[in-house]
Amino acid sequence: MLVLTATLIVTLVALLLAERDMKSVIGDQQYALLTSAAAQVDAQLASRKVLLASLADTIPLDAGEDPRAMQAFVDRHPVARKEFLNLHLFTRQGSLLHTQGDHAAAALALNPRSRAFLENALAGGKTVISPPYKSVLTGLPSIMILQPVHDAQGGVAMLLGGSIDLSNAAFLDQVAAQKPGKGGFVFIMTKGGILLHHPDEKRLLEHINARPGYNRATEMALRGFEGWTEAANKEGSAGIYSYKQLQQTDWIIGARFPVEEAFASMIQMRHHAMLAAALFAAIAGLMAWRAIRDLLKPLDRLHRNVNDIRAGVADISVLQRHGAGEIGELSAAFHELMAEREAAQKAIRDSESLISSILERAPDAFVSCDNSGIVTKWNAAAERTFGYPREEAVGHDIADLIVPAAQRGAHRSGMLYFARGGSGAMLNSRMRLNAMHKDGHEIPVELSLGALRHDGAYHATAFLHDITERVLYEQQIAASEKRLRTVADSMPALIAYIDRDLRYRFTNEHFRSLLGLDPRSMLGKTVYEVLGAEFADSLAYHSQAALRGQRVHYEREGVHKGLKRQMMGDLVPDIGADGKVLGFYMMALDITERKNAELQQAASEKRLKLLTDNLPVLIAYLDRERKFQFLNHTFLHWFGIDPQTLLGRHAAEAIGTDHYYTAEPHLDRAYRGEMVSYELQARMGDRPHTLETTFVPELGADGEVLGIYSLTHDTTHMKQIEERLKHLARIDSLTGIANRLMFEEILQMSITRARRNRKPVALAYLDIDHFKDINDTRGHAAGDLVLKEFAARLIASVRASDSVARLAGDEFVIVFEQVSCAEEASRLAAKIVEAVRPPFTVEGMPRQVTTSMGVALHQGDEESAPELLARADSALYAAKRNGRDGYVIAS
Repeated sequence: MLVLTATLIVTLVALLLAERDMKSVIGDQQYALLTSAAAQVDAQLASRKVLLASLADTIPLDAGEDPRAMQAFVDRHPVARKEFLNLHLFTRQGSLLHTQGDHAAAALALNPRSRAFLENALAGGKTVISPPYKSVLTGLPSIMILQPVHDAQGGVAMLLGGSIDLSNAAFLDQVAAQKPGKGGFVFIMTKGGILLHHPDEKRLLEHINARPGYNRATEMALRGFEGWTEAANKEGSAGIYSYKQLQQTDWIIGARFPVEEAFASMIQMRHHAMLAAALFAAIAGLMAWRAIRDLLKPLDRLHRNVNDIRAGVADISVLQRHGAGEIGELSAAFHELMAEREAAQKAIRDSESLISSILERAPDAFVSCDNSGIVTKWNAAAERTFGYPREEAVGHDIADLIVPAAQRGAHRSGMLYFARGGSGAMLNSRMRLNAMHKDGHEIPVELSLGALRHDGAYHATAFLHDITERVLYEQQIAASEKRLRTVADSMPALIAYIDRDLRYRFTNEHFRSLLGLDPRSMLGKTVYEVLGAEFADSLAYHSQAALRGQRVHYEREGVHKGLKRQMMGDLVPDIGADGKVLGFYMMALDITERKNAELQQAASEKRLKLLTDNLPVLIAYLDRERKFQFLNHTFLHWFGIDPQTLLGRHAAEAIGTDHYYTAEPHLDRAYRGEMVSYELQARMGDRPHTLETTFVPELGADGEVLGIYSLTHDTTHMKQIEERLKHLARIDSLTGIANRLMFEEILQMSITRARRNRKPVALAYLDIDHFKDINDTRGHAAGDLVLKEFAARLIASVRASDSVARLAGDEFVIVFEQVSCAEEASRLAAKIVEAVRPPFTVEGMPRQVTTSMGVALHQGDEESAPELLARADSALYAAKRNGRDGYVIAS
């Protein structure tokens, strides 16, 4: 049956492939013939368009009004009578002449639809082919080719039309003669589906879908399809349809070739081939069955041996008894495979035994549960920890065994969530909680919870570590902290923790004995509230340094309640995990009565070390060989260099050759006994810094230089402040423009440029008219607003090369660069006066403000800046005498 089925399928597939190729050949041939027919129709229509165009070029323009002229024209062109059924003329006045047979007829009445089409064609001015219509004259299905006739000016004077009888057209008969086969036919329709040519003449001018039913090929053609396809007509008969669209008009030529006729030979060949294939397959199948039955006898024996091995009747050695050949090799392969399987199963059993032994001997309790909470694994450590033997635990709900009663509801909710997706907030994390012992007491445990998927369900695994001893240790730590509190309260030093708001969060008892303050009452209060503003201000510098992350050590003499005390304190920043300073620890000792010299020296050395390490100064000591013997911790803060790594190294090696070459001449002088200071630029982090270094020689008793102390300060901030102060000293703080100092520099530079470049400069001196009245009536605040607005208008009115400055009060000056003559200076001054006149807004009210101005042009090399300013000032007073709100050019 298998051979029969396979043979029939192969034969059928081969026949179908052959039929598909044959269909493709037939369809392509049919489409090629249809394409040739479409080209013939296009050529016929094109030739008729050309003929009609040549007639339109020669027709007299009066033929549209006179039937005799029309008749004479037709008589001169007998060829047109052969190609067209009738000739027509349609004028712009709406008259229609036509030829009927060989004679011209009078005007013909048109229906509104025809008149509208002809008017559109007349307006378009192009050759058009009309939709198919039933002729009024002949009653035949026809079309008309319309050609515009142009007048002398190139406009369309009328339309010349030639009608064609579709039922008797010779070129359509040529197309019909190319029908495929005996039962096939060719037809022509418009893109709108109107039939122009069809074997059934009754269907002419009828829509192709006028009859009920559906034809897929026709619908494809109406949507623009070209080519061939196989489809059933509306009667259900299959055929090969081909379609080609014409180029000259919107016609579609189609052809139908019945499938029964096209594939008759293939259908007959299919029946014969299938019958022959079935007969051949039956004979071959019978022979194959006999051969396979003989070939499979060893395989049947192998099958029986495998069943005997599975049943335990025989062992795998029976598989080695088969002889040579494929079955023998297969039997040997089965033997090797089963031997490997038994070895793998033994290895798995050994691995499971090992894992089970590891879990069994694990020091922590191991418990596994299914997704409903039923215990599936319970090791020896779990027996010891919780008191339940394995037999009592496995198969029971874990919640009833070790989960405290108060937590069972939350546990069961979590297990339901875990069962749905094998996830939960407690998975893959370690947490501390209490578990229940069999005897009812709770045990603190550390739980590590995991999940695994087995046989389509989730299982929870947990290691539980008994932390009873750790809890006892933590309790001991708490007790130790209590003892440390007692120790802190017993220490003869002030110990406190102060947060960023300078509020006390911890104080020891020594505050009471030393300062008479209740330590508990200090908590939550600020240093200012506890010690007073004066005392707190004296510590503010150290507190702010500690809050910036600096470790502070200080010694100071303070007065509290009239008593002088010498205090030594340390402020240690409390830096959080994010690097921010949360507060600082403070320890202060009363060292007033410290008399012991050794203790004083030790404290002094400690303070000195703490001071040098926390000072924002690089401190170092170089011996006679210029090797570092001491460096403070600031090297690490500034340059990231551990000072310990530089000890014993030469200065050139430690600080780099570039910096050493800069410092070397100053070091030479210091080793000669001079105290030397110099500045250099160095990078700290990603920014340049200005450093000032001072070398102080250490002199021995004999006057020899023993070494050099190096003190380096970061003066970058001070330099920036100096530059800022210099800038502020030259800017008027109220208006933001140049002040007198900067003006004097600008004027002197402008005069120098004028002398060098021989390009004159002019100076305007101006003030605000009646400014004192504004101050007296509106106040100085209003006056300041007027001054700022006045300065803004001056700046907006001058050129980019000019400079505006305020000298004092309401006195302003303007330096005009490159003013060639008095007329140009006059234009600039008038612009300034006009810009000031619009009302100012002062405290929400309009205020009329004007200005008086004196302008002086620089008179050359002989005139100095003060002389030029004096002449401008004189011109200003002249402007005031002239009535103000104006300007005067100094002579």
